[in-house]
Amino acid sequence: MKKILTLIALSVLTLSFGQDEESKFKFNGSVDAYWRSNINAPNDEVNEGTLPYAPPSSFVNMPGFSLGMANLVASYEDDKVGFVADLAYGPRADQAINPNGATNNAAINQMYMFWKVTENTTATMGRFNTFLGIERISPVENFNYSMSHAFTFGPRNHNGLMLDFKLKNNWTMKLAVMNPMEVTDFNNTGHYSVGGQIINGNFKFGYVRSQRSSFIDIVTGFDISDKIQMGLNAQFANYENGVLEGRIGDEYTSLSIYPQYTASESMSWGVRLEYIAFGPVADSDVLSVVTPTLTANYQVGGLTIKPEFRLDSSSQDIFINNDGNGSGTLSSFVLGAVYSF
Repeated sequence: MKKILTLIALSVLTLSFGQDEESKFKFNGSVDAYWRSNINAPNDEVNEGTLPYAPPSSFVNMPGFSLGMANLVASYEDDKVGFVADLAYGPRADQAINPNGATNNAAINQMYMFWKVTENTTATMGRFNTFLGIERISPVENFNYSMSHAFTFGPRNHNGLMLDFKLKNNWTMKLAVMNPMEVTDFNNTGHYSVGGQIINGNFKFGYVRSQRSSFIDIVTGFDISDKIQMGLNAQFANYENGVLEGRIGDEYTSLSIYPQYTASESMSWGVRLEYIAFGPVADSDVLSVVTPTLTANYQVGGLTIKPEFRLDSSSQDIFINNDGNGSGTLSSFVLGAVYSF
């Protein structure tokens, strides 16, 4: 209740301040909820919970009707400085911001300040969403409603200092010094992580190295036609001894494609086809999962309705079927609803 009252108070202050600085102050956000059902697996706990009945990915895994999160973002920017306060509350936020069950700063998705040091250099300090990958915590920023494995097992937030540089010939670069991947709220380890990203148009190459983990990320995309777009993401991770909570094994390789088709101003279709291997790809015994996910986006004003069919096909029997036996496949349907303002 205390957190909710804090969010409401911030909203009131934000709206009041926005009246005085309308041109520089912005306030936006979203709310989301969903209904989910397995198709070839039970929708209640069976077998004493020893085998999962949901995809091994973040969020959108509860059966029946469930809440996502309420997301309130306040930001201010002038010619030199600015800030972003991105607050999120709800089951989606709990899993995204504190996947290991910690309660510190549970309502803070992002909170950072920035300074435009020169025309071509910006310094940012605080907590910010990772610059790796395609998908983000906010459902507004994703076409699919459920999450990829690369998002689930990769970094989500960083706490640190980041420099953005505008270079020649449309190249830009990020360089960052951050807390370790395993410790984001504060740092009691004496170690730090480093990262960066090189960008040119739709091509992005990113890297993060922590004391016990490293991530290499490649993102690109292009238009096939006025109505068909394609996105691609490759991610390679290594984390010694599985030190990152919730990870499987010591490494993974994820390859994803995101074709999308715009049928009309209000209707679009998209597929996320992801392959992930939790270990050396050449190892025939390694656990791998192929996940085609078909999602439709139907917009009515600020509301986006997202019906979604997802199939997780694993090289091992990590799921269960309706008979309670081990299975290598799990099919499910989700009806998501996202309202943004």
